[in-house]
Amino acid sequence: MTPDVALVGGPVAVSSWWPGVAVALPLVGVAAVSAGCLTDRWRVVALVVPAVAALAVALVLVGDVLAGRLPELFVLRMTPTLWMVLRVDAPGALYGATVAALGLLALVYSFGYVHRGPRWSRYFGFLMASLACTLGVAYAGNLLTFLIFYEAFSVLTYALVVHEQTPAAIRAGAKYIAYILVGGSLVLAGILLTYFLAGDLTFVAGGFLAADASHGQLLTAFWCFVAGFGVKAALVPLHGWVPDAHPAAPAPFSAVLSGVMVAAGAFGIMRVAFDVFGVTLVGALGVAPWLTAIAAVTVLVGALLALGQEDLKRRLAYSTISQMGYLTLAVSLLGAGVTAGALVHLVHHAFLKGTLFFCAGLWIHAGGVRRVGELRGMGARMPLTAAAFTLAALGMIGVPPLSGFVSKWWLGVGMLEVDAGIALAVLLAGALLAAGYLLPVVYAMYFAPSGTVAVRAGREAPATLLAPTLAAAALTIVFGLGSHYAGFPLQLAQVATAAWFGGG
Repeated sequence: MTPDVALVGGPVAVSSWWPGVAVALPLVGVAAVSAGCLTDRWRVVALVVPAVAALAVALVLVGDVLAGRLPELFVLRMTPTLWMVLRVDAPGALYGATVAALGLLALVYSFGYVHRGPRWSRYFGFLMASLACTLGVAYAGNLLTFLIFYEAFSVLTYALVVHEQTPAAIRAGAKYIAYILVGGSLVLAGILLTYFLAGDLTFVAGGFLAADASHGQLLTAFWCFVAGFGVKAALVPLHGWVPDAHPAAPAPFSAVLSGVMVAAGAFGIMRVAFDVFGVTLVGALGVAPWLTAIAAVTVLVGALLALGQEDLKRRLAYSTISQMGYLTLAVSLLGAGVTAGALVHLVHHAFLKGTLFFCAGLWIHAGGVRRVGELRGMGARMPLTAAAFTLAALGMIGVPPLSGFVSKWWLGVGMLEVDAGIALAVLLAGALLAAGYLLPVVYAMYFAPSGTVAVRAGREAPATLLAPTLAAAALTIVFGLGSHYAGFPLQLAQVATAAWFGGG
């Protein structure tokens, strides 16, 4: 490890084991489920304790960042000049805490959802390993470390997509892995070209690539990154794996996949734009308007396709495509305010969409209910589940004072700050379309005449399933009403954008 280093005009990088501990803790759970000597009860304990500890460490790292420190750990020298290094800055701390929190909720939910049997250990082993690698993505200090963890969790999640081993799941897994491997290859190409141009891969707030480098090579590197990360971020037309993977995967993993793992692609685009190229260079290359167009199409096409889906999980999958488009749209506008709104939306969307997928899973668990038309009368039969879905749906639409309103408010204000009227129109259109594909679900639950299929689901799910669902839904209110408090996502987002844009 290197001695503590003061970054000019910014936070202080301090040597710390905590980033490594956060990444390693979920792997303890992998070892636990692999140990044949533990009873089922102790294996559950051995999964929950590391997950809770990982969340606690992630929150400690948030406190470190807000105190002006950048905890870093040099893990392994990969080449004579490149290290595998973990370094926690504001965007990484924000994303890492989101991963750890949603991962813990999904883990608890999974205990009630995933049936005991030979595939039980496999599911939890791959889930914990994927969470560890996603935390590695959050805390990566350079492009090489980012790639290692990004590719690792991308491959590991294949086992979770195909967990049910149905023909549909196998087909979805094949499509998923094909998309992901191509996307990863494009990211690798961008990294190799970046190293050729700069001789370094370390993230630097404001970017490290020189503006006088070859224009053609800079453009090639940028679009390799956008296309590669755009596969995971589900940018249209690279979104084809998403609507198949979500319905095939178990509901708790769908929540994690939609909430934080698809967001890893958008997070990668943010890292590249602001920690590799920098705002000035991205603007000088002239790529921002093209990125704006791609993101706007993603927002609108994803929402329009969601309107026509009768399968609830497929409808939510297309919604994820649309919502992730907001993050890339914000990046393309190169404004501090709108970028802060995007970081806040990354967090808020994770728990909103997590709640929606948890609710979908409860209906599947209770009676095999998957289609919107089968939810008639569910508001009376499963009132707590219906209330959680309704709350999250209103949050996704942007109804105040819920968390979705807060993030879309700051996105809209930021768009006005940079005079992006068309982007604001896309934001508003996306919110209206969200109402179009979510409110019919709410109507079916409360107002449509009860159908014969809905009778199969007649009571609330067990506490193991219901408690994490209600907890995720409650965060919709907490993040909405408490958004202005210290330590909440908005403060971290503002710290991040102050570094990226060189101002307050």
